[in-house]
Amino acid sequence: MTAPAASSSLRFAPIVDVDEALWRQRVMDQLLATPPASARLTLLSAPAGFGKTTVLAQLAAQARAGGEQVAWLNCDERDKEPAMFADNLAAALARCELGPQGAAGQAVLVERLAALAAPLLVCIDDFERASGPEVDGIVEQLARVAPASLRIVLASREMPHHHLTRLQLAGKLRLVDAELLRFNREEAMSLLAGALSEQAAAQMTAYADGWPFALQLARLRADGAPVPAPTLGREAIKIPRRQIFDYLANEVLATLPAPLLEFLGEVSVLERVDVAAANALRQREDSLALIRQLARIRPVVVVDEQNWSARLHPLLRDYLTDALELSAPGQAAALHLRAARHLAARGELHEAVAHAVAGGRLDLGADLIEEAGAFRLVATEGAVRLRLMLEQLPDAVIRRRPRLRLIQMMQLALEGGTAGLLPEFERLEQQIREADTGPEDPARFDLEIVRCTMQIHASAQSLRFSPWSVLDQGVGLARAHSADDERLLACTVPIEIYFLHRYGPIDRCERRVREMEAIFAHGAYGGNSPWISLYHARTALAQGELAKADRHIRLSLQQDANFLNFRQGSLNQLVLVLLGHVAYLRGELTAAREHFSTVPASPIRLLEVLQGSQVEAALCEFALGHAERAMAQLQEARQLAFEENLPPLEALAGAAQVELLGRLGDLAGMQAMAERIKLDVPWQLAREPFALPWVLVEGIARATFGLLMARSEAAQAADVARSLQALAQGSGHRISELVAALMLARAAQDEAALAQALTIGEQAGVVQVFIDFGAELMAQLRGWLQQQPQGDLTASSSQARWAMRLLQTWEERFRQRAQGAVASVLTPREVDVLCELAKDHATKQIAKNLLLSPETVKHHLKAIFAKLDVKSREEAILEARRRALMP
Repeated sequence: MTAPAASSSLRFAPIVDVDEALWRQRVMDQLLATPPASARLTLLSAPAGFGKTTVLAQLAAQARAGGEQVAWLNCDERDKEPAMFADNLAAALARCELGPQGAAGQAVLVERLAALAAPLLVCIDDFERASGPEVDGIVEQLARVAPASLRIVLASREMPHHHLTRLQLAGKLRLVDAELLRFNREEAMSLLAGALSEQAAAQMTAYADGWPFALQLARLRADGAPVPAPTLGREAIKIPRRQIFDYLANEVLATLPAPLLEFLGEVSVLERVDVAAANALRQREDSLALIRQLARIRPVVVVDEQNWSARLHPLLRDYLTDALELSAPGQAAALHLRAARHLAARGELHEAVAHAVAGGRLDLGADLIEEAGAFRLVATEGAVRLRLMLEQLPDAVIRRRPRLRLIQMMQLALEGGTAGLLPEFERLEQQIREADTGPEDPARFDLEIVRCTMQIHASAQSLRFSPWSVLDQGVGLARAHSADDERLLACTVPIEIYFLHRYGPIDRCERRVREMEAIFAHGAYGGNSPWISLYHARTALAQGELAKADRHIRLSLQQDANFLNFRQGSLNQLVLVLLGHVAYLRGELTAAREHFSTVPASPIRLLEVLQGSQVEAALCEFALGHAERAMAQLQEARQLAFEENLPPLEALAGAAQVELLGRLGDLAGMQAMAERIKLDVPWQLAREPFALPWVLVEGIARATFGLLMARSEAAQAADVARSLQALAQGSGHRISELVAALMLARAAQDEAALAQALTIGEQAGVVQVFIDFGAELMAQLRGWLQQQPQGDLTASSSQARWAMRLLQTWEERFRQRAQGAVASVLTPREVDVLCELAKDHATKQIAKNLLLSPETVKHHLKAIFAKLDVKSREEAILEARRRALMP
């Protein structure tokens, strides 16, 4: 027997220096805490390059720092002899004065460790070099007799043999695999910080997929070099591919049998290797047995044993495809094309197109999209996935294919069309018709359906626009052919729903949404599932059900994986403005502003998005007391509308400016702005049912009403209120009914209208609409409350409670605004008097409410008039509005 190498320090100390390594506390904490708790033996199993030795060395350093003794043994091939292994392990123990001196047999070693009282950590690295039935038997004995003070950790490239498996079943062995050693994103970014730019580090983190060896090599390659500027592409971040590939070949793949290596090369073009796809690529039927064998090199290959599929590490895939191209030029392309046809046949179209492109057959990629239905794929794949699929093809290929170009134009219409979109659509239409391919040509059919989508873009260019004839034709065509392809309705009915939400009537819209739900459920069109939640939310909001609308967004849409993973631009923006609108109506102004401000900048020009992010955001700023900021934002919106030819936005922003100038008491400014935007013209259009988008109808009505009231033309203002009320009832917009009722209450002093508004407001939870009508409405509410019988338990009691809540909210905002804005001008008591003045109270009533004498109130009023530079109560209220001292 060869003498143990006890004199060699290399056998009894870690071969790595942990000082510069990333400290893996997360891994060490879990390493000895993984069940079973009773285990004294831990086996850390992972392929080469996963940092087993580093973690083991850090664990040893941590144990020593805590006062624990540590014995370390690096195994080599000589340790397969059990006597040699026992002697070397005894020598490792002797170095910390816990083991027998000199050679020791197995029995002595086991006896000594069984009697151990002092805490001891035994680290055995490269255990696969020693592992065998006899050596495993020694380890099994040690694990069975080990006291609570002893911890043994083995690091090995291989899974346990029979003896150790028996220990695991007995609860004596803790088995930890390479998944624990993967670097998570935070750890990888921390390791690469300072060596790579943040963007490059994120790129490398994704590519390395948690493999410590690859991350460490990338760090060392970049260490000392200047941090690169953000760039794209793997070469820009200096991935040491050659070193990694050599390591894979020599340390990971060298021990695999030739058939398994050949299999890996053949399936390396696949993102996910399943039995059917592997058989299709290899044109053989034995892939299942080979996939099962891949478990031996996990996690470089991750095997799902439930359905026997595998995912190859990105670095391994790159190595295998490079090797395949070197050994058999052209074979990788052939495999890609087989994969393209197989995946297309089972409906995985995005992946199929990617393989066709990778195989050099752009025409095949285009054919696959057309054969699968072209624009109809928006129903099955969703708009985002379809866009990503199309982006895999060069623009030149798309322009040669009318059906693909129609998809692209449809996407432009949905996600931000260009100025030349409509003329190009007309040229494409002429091209398709001149081809004279007959009425059954799919391109002709696509043309008519895509024309429906184009109405969204066209509507932005005109104040008065009617999409119904085109929609009726397109939807009718889809219904006529829906028995052959249900996707046609799944593409056209959503456009109809979009315009019904924009114009009304809402009850018809609700029926269409239920129809879409049935179509989506029947066809399993999961890619578009987020839109159903949005449809329900918009319908609920129009019907005055704020809580229901909020629920559809927060509980349904934001838990939808399709929305979270593939946020379509227009969908994401609509969600944000919808949340902002709900928050604004509830009077949650800070939350509303946050939602509006987070709408991402993009070329999308949907009126609903612009109304929220531009116009309603300005109204929110005004309600928060930032009048100048609000007016500037509306002016910017009008400038945008002028530059990009968006008449509906120009009218909407201009109407909002008129309304806000009225709230500031600026009659001259109101009249000038009304003349500039020709307010009477859109109001005439708005009085025709469904002639204008509903947000425009209400916005113009509010501006017209405010202008007439400012002119003291109350009768005409009441007519505006009645017109809006009739329009709102006809279209099903419940919150607009509330607005109309408040207009009528103000213009005609109509108590029944005020009670109706309170009923709607209480049911919907609307606060801000009441606040926007200002101090005059608050005074009217107080008068109405005083006329209600005390202790009334009828329906009006809920109205009274809502009125009191509104008054309380208004007064709280008034005091907060006034005290913050003019703390250096008005005293706290003068703020109290100004607040009472805004309630339209007489001097005696103010004195009574504030427990002051009438003379003291007069003194305060005189001081307020002087400080605000006004001469009367009315002027004081107007000046307070101008200075944004009251909501």
